[in-house]
Amino acid sequence: MIAAYENSKWEPVKWENDMHCAVKIQDKNQWRRGQIIRMVTDTLVEVLLYDVGVELVVNVDCLRKLQENLKTMGRLSLECSLVDIRPAGGSDKWTATACDCLSLYLTGAVATIILQVDSEENNTTWPLPVKIFCRDEKGERVDVSKYLIKKGLALRERRINKLDNSHSLSEKSLEVPLEQEDSVVTNCIKTNFDPDKKTADIISEQKVSEFQEKILEPRSTRGYKPPAIPNMKVFEATVSCVGDDGTIFVVPKLSEFELIKMTNEIQSNLKCLGLLEPYFWKKGEACAVRGSDTLWYRGKVMEVVGGAVRVQYLDHGFTEKIPQCHLYPILLYPDIPQFCIPCQLHNTTPVGNVWQPDAIEVLQQLLSKREVDIHIMKPRSDHDKKYEEEQWEIRFEELLSAETDTPLLPPYLSSSLPSPGELYAVQVKHVVSPNEVYICLDSIETCNQSNQHSDTDDSGVSGESESESLDEALQRVNEKVEALPPLTDFRTEMPCLAEYDDGLWYRAKIVAIKEFNPLSILVQFVDYGSTAKLTLNRLCQIPSHLMRYPARAIKVLLAGFKPPLRDLGETRIPYCPKWSMEALWAMIDCLQGKQLYAVSMAPAPEQIVTLYDDEQHPVHMPLVEMGLADKDE
Repeated sequence: MIAAYENSKWEPVKWENDMHCAVKIQDKNQWRRGQIIRMVTDTLVEVLLYDVGVELVVNVDCLRKLQENLKTMGRLSLECSLVDIRPAGGSDKWTATACDCLSLYLTGAVATIILQVDSEENNTTWPLPVKIFCRDEKGERVDVSKYLIKKGLALRERRINKLDNSHSLSEKSLEVPLEQEDSVVTNCIKTNFDPDKKTADIISEQKVSEFQEKILEPRSTRGYKPPAIPNMKVFEATVSCVGDDGTIFVVPKLSEFELIKMTNEIQSNLKCLGLLEPYFWKKGEACAVRGSDTLWYRGKVMEVVGGAVRVQYLDHGFTEKIPQCHLYPILLYPDIPQFCIPCQLHNTTPVGNVWQPDAIEVLQQLLSKREVDIHIMKPRSDHDKKYEEEQWEIRFEELLSAETDTPLLPPYLSSSLPSPGELYAVQVKHVVSPNEVYICLDSIETCNQSNQHSDTDDSGVSGESESESLDEALQRVNEKVEALPPLTDFRTEMPCLAEYDDGLWYRAKIVAIKEFNPLSILVQFVDYGSTAKLTLNRLCQIPSHLMRYPARAIKVLLAGFKPPLRDLGETRIPYCPKWSMEALWAMIDCLQGKQLYAVSMAPAPEQIVTLYDDEQHPVHMPLVEMGLADKDE
């Protein structure tokens, strides 16, 4: 594509729907095959980049006629659809939250795709019906369809006649009519700055004050009041949802009108809350939640996972993982108790004392959005809770057993480079930035061996250069890795074995603890220089005999060039913004498929070397010629 269109000039073309074209991606300086979806304006066109499955709007200046020889190759991407699930909420369209969740979960992930096409059916079904399996946050393989159902973003597609649930409470509460939106005054409650003067003219200070006093309590440390249980042995209710732990959430029929009234008042008065300052959410904190249906609800933080938060809709029982920008640290109607009551089946214990996914699925199909009669058999009193706390016993014996003790090991031995001025063969194992890499010593005999573990090259930049003794020892350890004890000491620089993406275990060391729920550890593979964030099930204690081998990877700074004074690249390396991503990829291109040599310029501790190719040319010169780096004399 680059060879065909790099020097091409724009020519006027009458573009029409479904026409094939070549599209230039300006910010990446790339050319992609595409197909016209529709003409937005005379100069803007919506196209589908069918080799990557991306839709975008571009200027006609970025389009060229697609050459006939480029049409012969089929599409490089496959359009797939998950089977046996449908959007939650009664709509035929997927919500933005569901799409964002799926994109966050799958983009860039290594997944197993299983076609769901019977041999008797036409195998050209499009999009392809599939099941997708990949690893979740804990490193366990899960079914993506079941994951969406578990998060409340999808429902299982039933193969029988669907029941009409249009009159259920949950769907009504999520479909507040918007016909009166034009007649409703938009109220903006903003923090740390005065409201807009035009808004102040429309909304009297008395109305805003009454609104804030009635339903808002900003950044309160207390939560919402617990649900009020009807004072009767039997009452009618609507099942809003069934939790993963078998908890059945119900809303009494007597409270439905009050819930709908409160929901409507929140939507009518709470149109926007202004920009929120950086806020650190805590587990159990009460808040206001903007749901996937764009409506506001009362909620509680259940878990903080990276940049997302798992929240529970307190008046409906649902839980959902959403971006932090959809939460606001205020209480809505703090004096009104929660409408949703959590219940458990009396004298019913799941097999194995844990509710299995198939049992939860049966409960969801039987009860979700159904009207039921609730018989209170044994309300849980404060006395019962106090008794459980008094009877709770914590045992520490297992923590003191020898099996959970990680021996304190010394740091890895360091490899050394030859004396300054001496030319020697090296391999680049990992690239941090254009002038910071990890190398290991190489020999002419092993320079052509490839190493799949290195992330700098798939065709020969990286190879095995050290003694076979370490390789043989690691191979023997991988054969019986299940017998190794788990890692229990997570101090910085702690040696360990870590599982890489290829399923094999390599020598590593602890860099830092990144997350606590679930626990995630940042490790560095000492023989390669690359890092990875891993869960506990991918770490174990390292056998002591592997400690006698020095760490292969050596961190060095490359001499002879520096970041340019004028760099027009917009995309920067996040952890090293003085360099552009274009410079990083250009350096990786310079290192691929070449025998490399180095000359040390400065001894330890700050190793500085100059890298040369097999023709004794500095490898950084192409960056200087492209304007991505300046010479450093």
